[in-house]
Amino acid sequence: MQGRIKRICTSFIDVPHKIAVAIYFAGCSIRCSGCQNKELWDPMSGEAMSVDDVVKKIQQHPLAEYVVFLGGEPTDQMDFLTHVCTRITQELHLPIALYTGREFEVLPPQLVATVDLIVCGPYRQELHVGGWPASSNQRIFRKESGQWKL
Repeated sequence: MQGRIKRICTSFIDVPHKIAVAIYFAGCSIRCSGCQNKELWDPMSGEAMSVDDVVKKIQQHPLAEYVVFLGGEPTDQMDFLTHVCTRITQELHLPIALYTGREFEVLPPQLVATVDLIVCGPYRQELHVGGWPASSNQRIFRKESGQWKL
């Protein structure tokens, strides 16, 4: 199984107070007005990578405390995203964060089961707050003791 990934890098800002491996997915069907990553809208803008390729890239970041998926829109490649998250959970035992323009309630249970932090909802430029998350309509869900907290 393959997905399209635009870049993988170290992040100090996407998960507050944590060092993360940031994995930027190529392609976005949501296309929020004012998006800061318009170059990721094209699904062919990234490189084809297998689940194994992504896991190996994560392992090259030994200081990582988290893995974060962003885009583009990671859930546009739902099967690939779910497989990668499952592998991370089973093999690397790192917590996972997901940024998505979709709402928490529409995310499939098999994905939600593997993730620890979800920032959800489309970016709305008119509601920009200059902080985290980027617009006031976005919600942050954290898994605590197996239960989701808003």
